[in-house]
Amino acid sequence: MEQLRQRLRCARCGAALETDTPDIACSRCGQKYFRLGRIPVLLPRPDDHLTLWRRQLGLLMAQSRQMAGALEAEAGNPELAEGAKLRLNALAHGVRDQLRQIVDVVGSALGGPLEPQENTGLPRGVVEYSYLLYRDWAWERAGNRECQQSIDSIRSVVTTEKLGRMLVVGAGACRLAYDLHRFLGGTETAVVDIDPFLFVFAEAIVRGAVVQFTEASTTVQELSRVARTWDLTAPDGPLGEDVFHFFLANGLSPPFADGTFDTVVTPWFIDQVPPDLPVFLTAVHRLLRPGGRWINHGPLIYPVDAPISRRYSREELFDLAAGAGFRIEPWRGDSQRHLVSPLTERGKMEWVLTFEAQPLK
Repeated sequence: MEQLRQRLRCARCGAALETDTPDIACSRCGQKYFRLGRIPVLLPRPDDHLTLWRRQLGLLMAQSRQMAGALEAEAGNPELAEGAKLRLNALAHGVRDQLRQIVDVVGSALGGPLEPQENTGLPRGVVEYSYLLYRDWAWERAGNRECQQSIDSIRSVVTTEKLGRMLVVGAGACRLAYDLHRFLGGTETAVVDIDPFLFVFAEAIVRGAVVQFTEASTTVQELSRVARTWDLTAPDGPLGEDVFHFFLANGLSPPFADGTFDTVVTPWFIDQVPPDLPVFLTAVHRLLRPGGRWINHGPLIYPVDAPISRRYSREELFDLAAGAGFRIEPWRGDSQRHLVSPLTERGKMEWVLTFEAQPLK
């Protein structure tokens, strides 16, 4: 069997790509790629993405410092009660700790910040998804069972627990990919995402590092629970680069040859990312070997700007899958706890759809 790196393709022209060399370059079109730390960045314009990420880091640093300074200034008001001063200073300390940790882990890989432009936005990996890092790699030790809940859901629908060579699209903080590889027969796993602010953390953790990351909240029940620094660790030990591969790449068009994978997994992805779901399902189909399977796990919560006609129900999604050449058999839909923090004891309930689909011949 070819190794996974022999199945990589150039994100611009589709030619075979070799990543074993220090410099990654396409022999056909000449596109050069770099690594972010140890992670290959296989995007059509990688230098543009790096510039964007560094500007996002610059904006994050400026706004975080501004927020911490404002909290500390407010805490200096002599008219405030002592409890309020303690709470504001604790929150400011948590904001500064979190920023320092992001700069240490991600900023060093990016090469430091750049001055943000007027249209630069904050990184979604921090603003919207940082709680995935706590949930995936820390909260379980405080009693949160959401990671086990996801594995149990998938295990209940798969026809065999031999996932083989697996691609996880939009892998984010990567705990689900890690658990699937460990416990459901993964032999070689590729994880793909386009946001480095979660991915660089996840790569360090999966390789065996203990990474500290501070959770802070403005919704406080007790002064002792304004902020907490968690140790993020892989609970069942590290996975090496020979079996678990990270790629910063476009999940809508993963840079691999047709028929590369036994399993493609889409966790919390198909409702949020693809602008044209039928086109994306065709891409999933082409990546699978004969006899492979597509596993989906996530809700049907569409972006607010998505046309209502494309906010598909389960039945419509299954029809689209059939049209793309898939047969869906085992499936389940149930309400599950989502991002319930042990620090705040707050979170959500989400309806989650889990299924296995097999490509038709």
